[in-house]
Amino acid sequence: MIDQSIGLIGLHYKSTPVDIRERLNPLPQQKQTFLADARASLDGLVVLSTCNRVEFYGHVKGSTTATNQLYALLKHSFDIQVAEPFFEYKQAKEVPDHLMRVACGIDSMVLGESQILGQVQRSLQDSKTSSLATKELSTIFQSAVKAGKRARQETNLGTFSVSIASVAIERILLEVGSFHDLHVVVIGAGKMGRLAGKILQKKATAKLTFVNRNHARAQAFAADACAQAVPMEELREVITHADVVISATDAPHIILGPEHIASRHQRPLLLVDLAVPRDIDSFLGELPNVTLLGIDHLHHDIAQSRIARQQEVPRVQKIIDQELALLDQRLHMLTNEPVITALRQKAESIRKQELNRMIADLGPVDAQLKKKLDSFSNSLVNKLLHEPTLHLRHGDSELDPPTIEHLFGLQKPASKP
Repeated sequence: MIDQSIGLIGLHYKSTPVDIRERLNPLPQQKQTFLADARASLDGLVVLSTCNRVEFYGHVKGSTTATNQLYALLKHSFDIQVAEPFFEYKQAKEVPDHLMRVACGIDSMVLGESQILGQVQRSLQDSKTSSLATKELSTIFQSAVKAGKRARQETNLGTFSVSIASVAIERILLEVGSFHDLHVVVIGAGKMGRLAGKILQKKATAKLTFVNRNHARAQAFAADACAQAVPMEELREVITHADVVISATDAPHIILGPEHIASRHQRPLLLVDLAVPRDIDSFLGELPNVTLLGIDHLHHDIAQSRIARQQEVPRVQKIIDQELALLDQRLHMLTNEPVITALRQKAESIRKQELNRMIADLGPVDAQLKKKLDSFSNSLVNKLLHEPTLHLRHGDSELDPPTIEHLFGLQKPASKP
């Protein structure tokens, strides 16, 4: 029941470098204009933007193809010349199948990673807040979230899951050997920054410092992690004494540039950028005694971590297949619900008219008889409509909504926004 009114255009970590993926992230000052343009050109839109991907899920009612409208929106809103060759297009049934794989974590750079499920949920909530979540898109995303939860509850994928933060820290250990004598700085107190902090605490890091624009937030987390917190204004000073810097903020611009790096007197500095858009100026990787690792540098390490979890993928795919079948039923119900409502409304109107006519013909009738006649007529209508309603809701009727409307003389239900 999913046609070309549902579509997806995205950029994926497997085929698209991070510097191109970040071109399709609207800056805060652009966001309101982008959302206004989306409302003007689409019935619904959900944007899923993570460190691995940026994807635009569109819904267009009528005969227009969703991917065509999405492409027009992206071309109007962004400079897509460099990114366009990397675009991945999906339509109709491909869209929920892909989204369920994403929500389950089997399409992630880190197989089975847990953060993506929350990101899928938040992307739908953001769409609802922006009045861009149609019933169809909401149903598809809710089904994907359900599949993701089942994958973690019913398989061992969640047991073996490894986050990008943990993979990054393992890579850092390969570079530095041990954290016991090192000062590690974590920029950002969001989910990935907090996760990195928790892992580093278990690694017995000699000194751990959190830097965040919201100093109170950094202080609160630093207290839990037995670390210290400094305001963003002191970033240059704290990096002067750091051995390793991990940056994972949601900032739309560079956080760490050449102006933050003072002379280190031959002391090595390892910078790890886990943010998309990137937090760290790529020029810093060219400085003496400075090593810069980004998301794309972790591909090999993440590939090694997939081996233990790969055997769970067939079990996850079975869950996805089950949820896709259930989704098809839900979308059938969603499509036919306006016709069912109109059919029942017309039947109820006729019932009341005929009941009132009969009572008028009978003359004086006591309240108890009126109640029995009302109950009888209501029961009769419900029993007559029960089977047709079930068939329409479960999509197993050969009669489509226009045919039902014609047969019963229904006024075509107006589509709801």
